[in-house]
Amino acid sequence: MATMSWSELRIRVAGLGATLAVVVRSDPEVCGLSGDTFHLSLHHGGKGECTVGAISLIDCPNELVLMEFERWMRSAGYSLEV
Repeated sequence: MATMSWSELRIRVAGLGATLAVVVRSDPEVCGLSGDTFHLSLHHGGKGECTVGAISLIDCPNELVLMEFERWMRSAGYSLEV
């Protein structure tokens, strides 16, 4: 994944939210989504966190967090069409 801008990251999170049928929080500083067994939060400052089941990644670069979140969600059986 090439370096994504803040705008591109927010669009991708919105796409994930639509695929997962959850409401996405998005404001100038933070964007994220959460469900019963998962959570994703990215900050404008460049760090994010995610949790899928018992696996979590905290205070890591936004792009890494997003990549791992998508990978973990697919491993958990979710179909992500973004």
